[in-house]
Amino acid sequence: MLTLNCLKQSLLLGGKAGVFFLLAGSVLAQEATNRFENEIERLEAKIFDPPPGPIVFYGSSSFRLWKSLEQDFRSYEVLNCGFGGACLTDCVAFAPRLVLPLKPSAVVIYAGDNDLALGTSAEQAFDSFCQLFHILRDGSADKPPFIAFVSVKACPARIRFLANIQRYNALVREFMSQQPRCDFIDLYSDLLGPDKKPLISLFQGDQIHLNTDGYQILRRDIAQFLRDDFPKSLATQ
Repeated sequence: MLTLNCLKQSLLLGGKAGVFFLLAGSVLAQEATNRFENEIERLEAKIFDPPPGPIVFYGSSSFRLWKSLEQDFRSYEVLNCGFGGACLTDCVAFAPRLVLPLKPSAVVIYAGDNDLALGTSAEQAFDSFCQLFHILRDGSADKPPFIAFVSVKACPARIRFLANIQRYNALVREFMSQQPRCDFIDLYSDLLGPDKKPLISLFQGDQIHLNTDGYQILRRDIAQFLRDDFPKSLATQ
C-alpha cells in the first residue's frame, strides 16, 4: 500500500507536483549542511558541458565509488553524479541544482541505503523518494526522463536493517510499477546467497560497499535494463 503522502503527490498534485517539489528541493538545499558542498562543486565542474540527453546515475556512494561506470557503459552517454554519504533528503535537495540542468533522457537512482541505516523508517524514506521522483519527472521543461531505481542492497554490515530495507524496496517497486517509463532493478536479490543472506564475498572489507565482483553484478543488472527498456537509439534523442 502506498503511503498517504506519496498518494497525494501522485494523484492530487498532478501537473503542480513539479513546482511544489522544486520549491521543496530549494528549501532543503538551503538547509543542507556544507558537508557536501565541495563534492557538489566538483561534480558541477566535471559535468559543466554535458552531452545532449545523458543517462545520469544519481545517488550515494555505491555510484560514486563505481570507478569504471563510464567504461562499463561506453556505448551510452552516461554521467556519474553520485556523492558519498548522501541520504534521500540530500538527493532531493541537490537534484534541481545537479540533475535537472543536465536535461537527462534517463536517471538511474541508488538512494535510501544511508537513510535506513540511520534508523529512518521505510515509509519516511519512501516519502523522500517520492519527492525525488517528482522533482526529476515533473521538473523538466522537456520530455520527462525515464527513471530507473536500483533497489537498496543487502549488505552484511547492515543485516539488522534487512526488514526495513525489504519494506522500502517493496514500496518503491509498487510505486514504480504504476508509473510510465520506469523500471525497478532488483539488485537486492542478486546479492543474496542460498541462505537468503548477503554474500560477504561481494563486498569490500567494510562489508557495506561493493567490491569488484559486486560491481560486476550491478553492471549486469543495469546493462539488462538498458537493453530491455532504454535501447541505445533512445540515448541520443
